[in-house]
Parts: sequence; structure tokens; C-alpha cells
Amino acid sequence: MKWFVNLGFPFKNKVAVQNLEQDTADLEKGKELYLSSQFSEALSYLDNALNSGFNSTVYELRAKCFQQLNYHYKAIDDFDKVIEDNPLEFSYYYSRAVSKNAIADITGQIEDLQNCIYYYKKNKNIESRILQNLETDLITAGNYIESVKNTITSVPNNSYLEIKNLITECLLQIKRIRLRTRRFKTQRLKSIS
Repeated sequence: MKWFVNLGFPFKNKVAVQNLEQDTADLEKGKELYLSSQFSEALSYLDNALNSGFNSTVYELRAKCFQQLNYHYKAIDDFDKVIEDNPLEFSYYYSRAVSKNAIADITGQIEDLQNCIYYYKKNKNIESRILQNLETDLITAGNYIESVKNTITSVPNNSYLEIKNLITECLLQIKRIRLRTRRFKTQRLKSIS
């Protein structure tokens, strides 16, 4: 009787390998189309690649395609999944903050920028370009909040003062990161000399 039960296993394994190969091919084609700025076309291949199950890389690429096509709610949903899979990667928070800004979720944007800074501090490779982008986004959000403070008493779920304090705190964290980086470079130069 065992021979009868095992009869289907070689067929199932062959189908599983073919599906994996097709999903990999769909991912590569989706990546290629994304890099050539063909976002709508890339989405169909990335959707096919997701048929085999969760793949963080596919969700990240798909979220970036959604952002480029201004489907920010869908981009946020995909970035949520990517962050859930790898919550320590600061760049995912930044990417999601871009979409939250696009849908005018200022509170969500600031919270994501704060998380981005928090996890960025833990990263070994400090890049001034990233800090500059974070600082620019925070200043822009602060200016927006300042410009609308007279017309609204609160942004959904947060008061004006809470948001301003959060922005100020984030900007101070960026200054601390820069100071720490300068000290580290100075100490390293002294030790080399």
C-alpha cells in the first residue's frame, strides 16, 4: 500500500520546482521592469511572484512600484508587511513615511521618521545624505504644521504641540548622530596618526 501513497511524490516535487523557478523568473522580470521605470508592467510580474507565498523582496519592490504610480495606500500596506518581517531596517520606515506624507498622514510620517532615526543610529554605516533627507523631511513637515496651526486645533489623534515636540526631538537626535560621527572620525584620525 505504501507504493500507492508514494506514487504522487515525484510529480509534486517536480511541480514545486517548476513553480519556484517561475516565481523566481517573475521576480527577476519584475525587478528588471522596475529598474527601467515600467512600474505598471512590473506589478503584474511581482503579483505573480507572490503567488508562492510571502517574500519580503517582492513586497518591497511592489511597494516602490505603488509609490511611483501614486498608489500610496497600497504602498503603505506592502511596507507594513516588509517592516513586520524586518523591523530593524531603517530604510523601510523612511519609504513608508514618504507615502504617509503623500496621503497627508503627518502624524504617521513623523512617527516613521522617528523610527527611521532610531534604527539608523544602530546602523554601522552612517551616511550624511540620509541624515540630510531626514532633516529636510522633518523641517518640511514642521513648516506645514506651523502653516496650518491656526486653521486646525489638532491633526488626527495628535495635538499641534505633540507633533512639534516630536519633530524637535527627531531633529535633536539627528544633531546627536552627527556629533557622535564627528567625534568617532576625529578619534579614528588621532589613533592613525
